[in-house]
Amino acid sequence: MPTLIAVTLNPAIDRTLETPNLDIGSHARGRLMSIQPAGKAVNVARLLGTLGTTCILTGFVGEGDRARFEQSFDRTPVRVDLFEVRGPTRENITLVDPARKVDTHVRDVGFSLSAGDLERLKKKLGILAGAGSYVLFAGSLTAGMTAGDFADLLAVCAANGARVAVDSSGHGLEPVREAGRLWLVKPNRDELGEIAGRPVTSDTHLRTTAKSLLAHIDEVIVTLGAGGAYLFRRDGAWRATPNVENERIINTVGSGDALLAGFVHSHAAGKTPDECLRHGVACGTASTMQVQAGEINLDDVQACIDNVRMKALADE
Repeated sequence: MPTLIAVTLNPAIDRTLETPNLDIGSHARGRLMSIQPAGKAVNVARLLGTLGTTCILTGFVGEGDRARFEQSFDRTPVRVDLFEVRGPTRENITLVDPARKVDTHVRDVGFSLSAGDLERLKKKLGILAGAGSYVLFAGSLTAGMTAGDFADLLAVCAANGARVAVDSSGHGLEPVREAGRLWLVKPNRDELGEIAGRPVTSDTHLRTTAKSLLAHIDEVIVTLGAGGAYLFRRDGAWRATPNVENERIINTVGSGDALLAGFVHSHAAGKTPDECLRHGVACGTASTMQVQAGEINLDDVQACIDNVRMKALADE
């Protein structure tokens, strides 16, 4: 099995509260459902561990919080190798309204990084990211970090022959537009428009825009929320659509992280492209049945796999 590395640049402590019939602007009574270290790359690493895949989690964490993150991965095949930086780890809050079946997300900004912090991570990645390894950059950039800083980290890994994946937003999408070879990107419809520099206005436009990225990216996954996801490669394209009862859905936060983890897990195991997409969408769907982001039940995953509808897309 190749080495898998998840890179967190802006981790978080996630608090999830249940707030029935939430009325924004009024006082509300809530019940704490969960609190745990999180952030997209942290979730991806945890999910890979649940799937039985050995993984390294590296990147940054706020001052004094490294032990807390390490403890959250006890009894998993995930090795935590984070650098502490000045400033606290950000806290995100999710308000789950079970009565209205909606979630409200409040996201903190996070700490700032110094040039020295970035240099330390660059050297670490230069050591960890070997030929054939998977390096998964998932999550937003931290305050003060430029697109150029991010591009430098991607380039270090790609130069070593690693498969580099990007699942980011905002400034984190800029290097995707101009980077050299990347293995994978995973935007949603709006983020795909950001990469392309123009809104994606139709399904046909989505397909042509995603295919245009294949000039320098090997695999493009475009997520569609409850509609599943597309996978585009130079040798074909597929759509996977989940089939799940609305009553089973508890929390949609982190479903994209689960999709990425499931896809990478299958890819590293040598599965075919359509099998990777099917497994990814099944993991993403199964994650919506859990209270905490970054968690799945393997029985739920198997049940979801059986209900994912696959379609190979004809050349256009």
